[in-house]
Amino acid sequence: AGCAQTIDTAPTSALADDYHVTHPISLQEQIASLDVPVSTDSARLTEGEKSNIAFFAQTYLASGTAIIAVVAPSGSPNQVAAAGIAVQIEDALRHSGVNPRSIDYRVYKADAGDKVAPVRLAFNRVAAVTAPCGPWPDLVSSTEQNRHYESFGCAEQQNLAAMVANPLDLLYPRGMTPPDATRRALVLQKYRTGQSVGSDHSGETGGTVATGVGQ
Repeated sequence: AGCAQTIDTAPTSALADDYHVTHPISLQEQIASLDVPVSTDSARLTEGEKSNIAFFAQTYLASGTAIIAVVAPSGSPNQVAAAGIAVQIEDALRHSGVNPRSIDYRVYKADAGDKVAPVRLAFNRVAAVTAPCGPWPDLVSSTEQNRHYESFGCAEQQNLAAMVANPLDLLYPRGMTPPDATRRALVLQKYRTGQSVGSDHSGETGGTVATGVGQ
């Protein structure tokens, strides 16, 4: 301790140690897409494909975007089959709650040798993104100034941007939902008459152990 040198541990900038500043989350417009592969013999959508389309439709509806495009291949060996699948995809979107007027049918030039050229669903959306993490130039084991290393917090910001359901929540909070007027009136009525205002969960605590278990 007597031979130790005095080291200034004060950071030169308060912002340099804030990972929200060094790895900010920004909102950008991105294209969300889903490819549905189609073979030359495809006659109908599989149940798995219908499930994927339904999920994609819910993502589209949540985004608030006006148009969703269904883009079929042209010039590929599976062109005819893909056109039929595209019609089924439009039906699946309508059954998932998408307004038919919001569906825009298009075609794209496919490779002449692509026998499984997909039908593509796409729409523009606002997404939360961050810059890629790395490289890691700092020597993490050497922390004489007790400051954050350059990539500190980058992975957390990446995960937060990927998980947020509504990117606008990163800018400002949502409005509160209105109270339940019916429940509020019932609680006040019980309070005035001296009754318990709590919910009755007595039926959830009962039960018996089945005989023969473990034998």
